[in-house]
Amino acid sequence: MLSIPKKPFHSIPAGIFLILILFLAAGCSGSAVEPKTPAARPSLSTEPQTLVRPLDEMVMVRIPAGSFRMGSTPQEIEEGLALCREHYSICNSWYYEREGPAHSTSLDGFWIDQTEVSNAQYQLCVEAGSCLEPLTCQKGEPSFSDPALADHPVVCVSWSDARAYCEWAGGRLPSEAEWEYAYRGPERLVYPWGNEFSGSKLNYCDQNCSQPHADERFDDGFSRSALVGSFTDGASWSGILNLAGNVSEWVGDWFGEYPTGETSNPIGPAEGDQKILRGGSWFGHPTYCRGAIRPAAPPETRFDYLGFRCAASEEIGN
Repeated sequence: MLSIPKKPFHSIPAGIFLILILFLAAGCSGSAVEPKTPAARPSLSTEPQTLVRPLDEMVMVRIPAGSFRMGSTPQEIEEGLALCREHYSICNSWYYEREGPAHSTSLDGFWIDQTEVSNAQYQLCVEAGSCLEPLTCQKGEPSFSDPALADHPVVCVSWSDARAYCEWAGGRLPSEAEWEYAYRGPERLVYPWGNEFSGSKLNYCDQNCSQPHADERFDDGFSRSALVGSFTDGASWSGILNLAGNVSEWVGDWFGEYPTGETSNPIGPAEGDQKILRGGSWFGHPTYCRGAIRPAAPPETRFDYLGFRCAASEEIGN
């Protein structure tokens, strides 16, 4: 059984920076798309329950069982496309249409890491002989060997690397549905904090970014990744951090078309060619930071803006 901390903030040895968020007020500004519903943060009926994973001392947050409408409606897909066109020159409709149809999804309770896995935490798995060092990258440069970035998210990891780490740590990769529910909650928020974009609540491609689609309206202070646990004002309804930015994240599912009917604890197709990525990154523009967007890539992909976090079934806390 894993230990449950008595305090809302847990001090991590070896310099690993983790922050436990309890209640954060919703707030946002600078919307590029008129929100469909009022920007509001759903709240848990009690303080979030947390535990500390022994092997890497990651703080995990319990997400209670619940239901929500996963994916996007036709109107929301059009809004995502419109936001893309404000920031990017190539906006393919098919990329957004696969967010639909919106469908009812119910989930059992589960645990999910409060932050992305850091380089320092991943090093523990390497030292244990269960993970390979991420020293090569198909796009960009790995950060694993840079001591100054020990508390930044590990990147340039393949899907298999991410899965191996989570298994070593006693968990698994979250399902696509679990990840989206931790991000959007029962109210289906567009962003973790509400329905309007705010460049001050996440690390994304703003004026520090060297890409042509850089958003000059905001300055988040980072040209690439930020410390795990940064941007506490951007926490989700459940207290999870960096879901909308910093690095994109592998989840467990193969890419597949959404069902039209109700689902319960979906885990995606049994096989496929591409694995789902979730969440925006320091490389992405605002539309890529929406909670419904569904990028996918071959499981061997290694990018310098792609990392992961782990999840576990509810029973581990008993």
